[in-house]
Amino acid sequence: MAERQAVPHRDFSAGGKTAPPLRARPGDAPLSLTRLYGAMGMLAAVSLFFIAFPGLDLHVAALFHADGGFPATQNPSLVALRALGKNLVVLACAVLIAGLAMQLVRSPRRMPIRASHIWFLLASLALGPGLIVNGILKSLWGRPRPIQVDLFGGAAPFETAWTISGACQSNCSFVSGEAASAFWLLGLVLLAPPRYRPALAAGIGLLAFALSLNRLAFGGHFLSDILISWAITLVVMFGLARLMLEEPFRSRIDAATESALGQLALASRAALGRIARQRTSDHRSGPDRVDPPN
Repeated sequence: MAERQAVPHRDFSAGGKTAPPLRARPGDAPLSLTRLYGAMGMLAAVSLFFIAFPGLDLHVAALFHADGGFPATQNPSLVALRALGKNLVVLACAVLIAGLAMQLVRSPRRMPIRASHIWFLLASLALGPGLIVNGILKSLWGRPRPIQVDLFGGAAPFETAWTISGACQSNCSFVSGEAASAFWLLGLVLLAPPRYRPALAAGIGLLAFALSLNRLAFGGHFLSDILISWAITLVVMFGLARLMLEEPFRSRIDAATESALGQLALASRAALGRIARQRTSDHRSGPDRVDPPN
């Protein structure tokens, strides 16, 4: 297990003096470049496979197509499952941001969750499912969804993975934003104590699989959209982990975040104190006395 490097930070309760170095926490281990290369290899392999065998996308989509449509779209339970996936991502972001905001109250005590973990999760969501998947691929590649393809009752032709097409104008099939966001939820295991991480990863993994399968059942995505979105998210997460969760950057991010939040907490408390003293002074002085008319 890698030790957390000793990086001094500022103790604002002691007048800005340098506090003892930050110490390693259990469960911290360096991430190897091998994992990043493996994720990149997975992305390349999955992409090449579906380019070589595009019929598999049609075959899997046909499994969920019946009676001229995709019946799963009318299933209330599956509709609720899709809503759950979206709400979980929003809730996770709210919890992460609240974790940073709570330090304004807790400072100068150490953050219970590493700041580097919080920034890593927010950055990987913004860069992977946010920018790359939704901002670039879904907006520019133009692949029609299964429900839009002529083979399944739509009007657009089928397009192979990674083929840039004009058949879809916006919010298109390639790749799946919801599957990418669901896969991103696996990163939340970093917030749990090490002994709980395997069980949590298994549970979130099953949920991510169910949410992704749901998109297939709705005719919203092809299988290649799902698997490639997983691979892209994995590449982004391993790449950012290399930059944010390994030393010396991890400890620097932790120290810089706690330092910045500590300064903000001091400034906020001072401002609130001035406001409170001003209101107390105004209350004691009272309104100017006016003599009644004769």
